[in-house]
Amino acid sequence: MKNKVLTFVCCSFLFSAYLNAQEPLTTDQEKQLDKIGAMVKSDPAAASKELSELLKGKNKKNISLLVAVGNMYLENDKVDEAKTYLNQAMNIDSKSAPVAVLAGDIALANRDAGTACGYYEQAILFDSNCFDAYYKYAHAYIGVNPQLSLDMLLKLKKAHPEEISVDRELANVYYEMKNYSMAKASYDIFMHQGKPEGQDYVRYAMLLYLNKDYDKSLSMVQKGIELNGDNHLLKRLKMYNLYELKSYQEAIEAAADFFANKESHDYVYLDYLYRGRLYLAYKESDKALEQYQKALELDTDKEYPEVMKEVSDVYSDLKNYPEAIRLYKLYLDVLDNKAKVSDLFLLGRLYYMAACDPEYADNKVIYLTKADEIFAEVSQKIPDNYLGYFWRARTCTISDPETVEGLAKPYYEKALNILEEKGGSSNSLIIECESYLGYYYFVKKDYEQSKLYWNKILELDPENQTARQALEGLK
Repeated sequence: MKNKVLTFVCCSFLFSAYLNAQEPLTTDQEKQLDKIGAMVKSDPAAASKELSELLKGKNKKNISLLVAVGNMYLENDKVDEAKTYLNQAMNIDSKSAPVAVLAGDIALANRDAGTACGYYEQAILFDSNCFDAYYKYAHAYIGVNPQLSLDMLLKLKKAHPEEISVDRELANVYYEMKNYSMAKASYDIFMHQGKPEGQDYVRYAMLLYLNKDYDKSLSMVQKGIELNGDNHLLKRLKMYNLYELKSYQEAIEAAADFFANKESHDYVYLDYLYRGRLYLAYKESDKALEQYQKALELDTDKEYPEVMKEVSDVYSDLKNYPEAIRLYKLYLDVLDNKAKVSDLFLLGRLYYMAACDPEYADNKVIYLTKADEIFAEVSQKIPDNYLGYFWRARTCTISDPETVEGLAKPYYEKALNILEEKGGSSNSLIIECESYLGYYYFVKKDYEQSKLYWNKILELDPENQTARQALEGLK
């Protein structure tokens, strides 16, 4: 599955808030700040007057109080006012870690991540235990340069291995870097040693799912649902995991629950893809195709071309080869130069199967021509592999069913040479080549050469009735 979609499915990780240890405010100061904070937007003049009273006397140089006021204004989106109190704090102590953190927060509010992180680094320089600065630095860079986020968190973890919460944030950064195994390893530590909350079960379950540990992921889903039974992401993961574990009946029920509130939740194409797979598991092809079609409609950017391939496979199983071919060609178009020879070969097989089906007899020649062209291209791309020659031979036998022209002969001969040279090949493939050549020489009345191939078949399969009857007829 494409990882961009899965990022949308599980939603992005959020950094936790960590407050650096500093000189604590008194209970009375905290109450006054709460009161003033409630007035900042509704009555700014009154708030300013209250602050003037609060910051009289010795409080004028109280760094903790000035920083708290700056944060209060910043939380209310009043950056200029916050900067006023930052400047006052800096004039008192320009080497205070909390002051540097506030400066970084203000720079970040102005969308200047570089300057913000410079201040966070200063805070760490002033106080190596300023955890808030480490986390905020990592948060600022996670979407811009996750490697810098990772470096900062690893530095913090090395200095303070007892800080289990760092492992949760490391998981976030590794996830952003699409290193899901390391993300899972970091979350393993936090989930076993930390104090996970409801959202942690969602994140961890997603990482386990991405690492294909479906059983454990389902276990985390169940624990998360115990805390929040209406969580949309957990319901989604429950359906996904149950399908992967082949618990189809439970998965169908989970899907019904997941899709129950269509008006209140958004759905992504992976949701419909999984539901389509579930219907297919119960041979309900019509219902499956309906879900697959919804998946195709939602995948507007063609981020997951495998959806088209899956739908093509469904149509192929239903023997609707024209539609199977159409979707498979779209799949190859999206892959473009990333398509493998095996992808091209499978398109050729679809054309071959269409040519073999009497329902599409009107287009038989067209399908045969396309199949022959594709298998010829496969032979050119991988000349040392039997596949292209072998299937080109099969295609030719349809065009020359009585072996009058011997169209398949050169291709069966080439396939047989490759199969015999490489050794360890399936006897059935070799026998098919030799059976054709034995019959070809019989038609041409070259009986000795015909006997040679029938006898070679008996060496591989002494009980082969076709070879026995052919040799009996040649006596």
